[in-house]
Formats: sequence, structure tokens, C-alpha cells
Amino acid sequence: MILIFPCDRNIVSKILNIKAKYTNLRDERRVIFMRVTKLVIGILMIVYSVWLFIQGLLGGFLGIIADKNMLAGILGILLCGLFMASGIVYISTENSDGLGGDIAGFAMMIVARILGFFGGTYAGLIWTGILALIIGIGFFVWHLKTR
Repeated sequence: MILIFPCDRNIVSKILNIKAKYTNLRDERRVIFMRVTKLVIGILMIVYSVWLFIQGLLGGFLGIIADKNMLAGILGILLCGLFMASGIVYISTENSDGLGGDIAGFAMMIVARILGFFGGTYAGLIWTGILALIIGIGFFVWHLKTR
């Protein structure tokens, strides 16, 4: 025996509307988390680029920190410029839904990885290159996944 209960359509529509609002709220939290992460990483990249500039200048050109290595100093200053530019791109495109900022940051971080690989024998530039690749791939894949 099948019992059919009268069902108020307003109750069903309210339940479905609550589910839709919950889904929108969850997506909104993801977007806010991504915006805050891009802002914080962008600021940290700018601060790290200042450190790379000082290290490249003092260590590479002047030879104060370690042996004078002109190539490593030049590569350190180039990495400084790439990290500064990527940090500015990530900060300025934190509100953007498009992939333009992430593609630009990804391309700059690939170039930074290549430069870090070439200067890898000096003072940890290879680790800076690995960090650049992790940041570039991380934001690019994250944006593709949440899109």
C-alpha cells in the first residue's frame, strides 16, 4: 500500500533554496580564501624580492657575504625583478576571475626557475627557483581547479 502525503510546494522550494544558498556560500568562501592567499603571497614575494636584491648586490657584486661571483649577483637581481613583478601581478589581480594574472605569474615563475637553475651553485638560487616554480604552478592549477 502506497501512502501519498500532501506536500506543500513552498516547503520543497524553501529547502532547495537553502541548499542553493549553502552552495553559493561555500563557493564564496573559496573565492575569499583564494583572494586572501594571493594577497599574502604577493606581499611576501615583494618582501622576498627585496631580500634577493640585497643578497645579489652584497654577495654577487661586492663579495661581502661570500666569494665574489658576478654571474650569481646578476641572476639574483634578475630573480628579484621577477619576484617583484609576480608579487605585483598577484596583488593587482586578486579580484579578477580571469586567468590572465595567473598565466603571467606562471610564465614569470618558469623564467625564474630557469634562472635559479643556472645560478644554482651560488647561495641557494636553486632553492629560490624551486620556490618560484611551486608558487607559479600552485596558483595556476588552483585557479583552473576553482574556475
